[in-house]
Amino acid sequence: MQKKLLALAIASLASTGAFAQSSVTIYGVLDLAVESGKYSDAAGNLTRLAPGGNTTNRMGFRGTEDLGNGMSANFTLEMQPTPDNGTNSATTQLWNRISTIGLSSKSWGAVNAGRFYTPWFLAHSAYDIFYTAGVGSNYSLQAGDTRMNNSIYYTSMPMNGFTIMAMWGLGQDADATGVEGTTATTKKLGREVGVKLSYNNGPISVNYGYDNQTTAVAADVNTKRNQLNGSYNFGMIKLGLNWNTNKNDASTLDDRVWGFSATMPVMGQDLIKFGYTRLTDKTATAATGSKDARLIAFGYEHPMSKRTIIYGTYAKMNNDTGAARTLLGGVGVAAGFDPSALQVGMRHTF
Repeated sequence: MQKKLLALAIASLASTGAFAQSSVTIYGVLDLAVESGKYSDAAGNLTRLAPGGNTTNRMGFRGTEDLGNGMSANFTLEMQPTPDNGTNSATTQLWNRISTIGLSSKSWGAVNAGRFYTPWFLAHSAYDIFYTAGVGSNYSLQAGDTRMNNSIYYTSMPMNGFTIMAMWGLGQDADATGVEGTTATTKKLGREVGVKLSYNNGPISVNYGYDNQTTAVAADVNTKRNQLNGSYNFGMIKLGLNWNTNKNDASTLDDRVWGFSATMPVMGQDLIKFGYTRLTDKTATAATGSKDARLIAFGYEHPMSKRTIIYGTYAKMNNDTGAARTLLGGVGVAAGFDPSALQVGMRHTF
């Protein structure tokens, strides 16, 4: 009888979190490539070491504590080292990639606060076969707000393949003064709202992302972004389609982008990648000429182990006479110039 009572007491304590488990994980990615790129006729080819040719470098700490009854507390701190010179990519932010703390539940999802990816960006990265890194990524033509400071995020649990994510960016300290703006207009500077709707079921994946950000100091100018992408995995090949708009109230930004991608496994676990993206810039005038651009990219990945791969990527941007778009991570180009680059590198995950 005493043994039964003791067992019941232990079970009761465990269910209330008295024996809660906690853990901290150190994780990261180191990625470095040799790049040969042509960014101007005058300078010829530029050869350099380029960090993040396949996946953006990162090192982070992720912690969780079991609070019982399906609840847990969590945090993430993540920085971006650059292995070519040993520095951090951001000089003013130690945890420039992620800095969040929050609660999660197995029934209603998770709420986190701090610095994190915008839902719009996560909708894009779910599609980008070049992982939003290196010269092959079409993020150079779909630039938006990647992360948001001083934000609150909600992420639902999957429901029959559907997931919802919502973000509210408070916009505080957008001008780095240490306090929120004090006038009717500046107090709204940097405020941002976003949402992501996802559906993943077997070979089908669909993501929609929306973002609305106040970006002007003297007046309320909002930048609105929409992202819709989908993919279908046929087994022998995976195909994807992407559509994006990026527009502000001042009519100084009005981009329309669509893209196509294909990935194909070969020789076991190797991967061939192809992407094509076209941008139409609606702000073009007769004086500027067409500001449209097209990106074509090829990639190859060869896994040497579960954590290490070697890769190669070639990309070329075709700019119309009024366009000066460059490859992601590349140096600026003159209007009408068509930059290209080849990257060969290695990625290690730990």
